[in-house]
Amino acid sequence: MDTFVEALKNLNAHNGHFDSVLVQGVLEGLMDGILILNQQSEFVHINSNARTILEKFIHNQTQFQNIGQEIKRVYRAVVDSCELYPENPVVIESEIGDKRLSMLRIRARWLQLETYEHPLVLILLEDQHRSIQSLVVTEAEKYDLTPREAEIWLLRRANCSYKEIAAELFISVNTVKKHVKSIRSKLDFYQFRNDSMAS
Repeated sequence: MDTFVEALKNLNAHNGHFDSVLVQGVLEGLMDGILILNQQSEFVHINSNARTILEKFIHNQTQFQNIGQEIKRVYRAVVDSCELYPENPVVIESEIGDKRLSMLRIRARWLQLETYEHPLVLILLEDQHRSIQSLVVTEAEKYDLTPREAEIWLLRRANCSYKEIAAELFISVNTVKKHVKSIRSKLDFYQFRNDSMAS
């Protein structure tokens, strides 16, 4: 197995190396997974959300290997970009997963910290399903969705078809359509009310 991927597997062995309690707190408080590496591909910091996100995929060896290779590719692209665009740091983005409920977005960029002589590479891991869940919880509260509507809205937000939602929830396609129509009318009503209040 690739040594980089092997290092990802052993994230629990890595602890943060930042002196500042504030920096540690901020990194742990973010919803995104944070990996910080030096230019020798060594992990400087991994927050708990990165561990959680990667553990979600670790049970599937092939998928985990693919994710590790993609993180390595994005990391390498950032390091290489320094030579090509030294005055213009770039952000490298990638997505990997099954395009539905286990999509992982990877973003990487340079990170310059005073306590480190050379720039580091900051890699953000976003579990898109988790992000969608958070969004749907907020929208369910905001638009007064029922628990069933929230379930259906979560799957719609994850780009599931009516047929896929029906199969997932053991209901008919017509029932899905009825709920989506109700959800849309609540969203439209809320938008109309806000537009009226703004006028």
